Amino acid sequence: MLYDICRTIGGRMNFKEAKQKVIESLVKGDFSHEVRNNIDVKNLLSTGDVSKDEVAEIIGRSRGNQYSSSPHHYDDSVPVHVLVTHKSGKDWYIKWYFKNPDSVFISVHN
Repeated sequence: MLYDICRTIGGRMNFKEAKQKVIESLVKGDFSHEVRNNIDVKNLLSTGDVSKDEVAEIIGRSRGNQYSSSPHHYDDSVPVHVLVTHKSGKDWYIKWYFKNPDSVFISVHN
């Protein structure tokens, strides 16, 4: 299951830790995308419609009250991080989890 490849360091992460780690993954290029239906509208990072730098900036400007986490629907031991934020006149929905050492993006869309 996902748990075998998605252990987070020190268990559950808080917002500040998750934000820092996902931005580091984007900067280093250590990220991938979860395979899913409608990826062309649900993951603009995957399609190249938004760059990794743009996503890092959006995440970097986000605040804790825009963040939540919940268990992954395939494996409830894997925390999925969710941001619902606003930047440049657009509402953004960004959803990811960590598959050490990478970040795996499920959704990046507006």
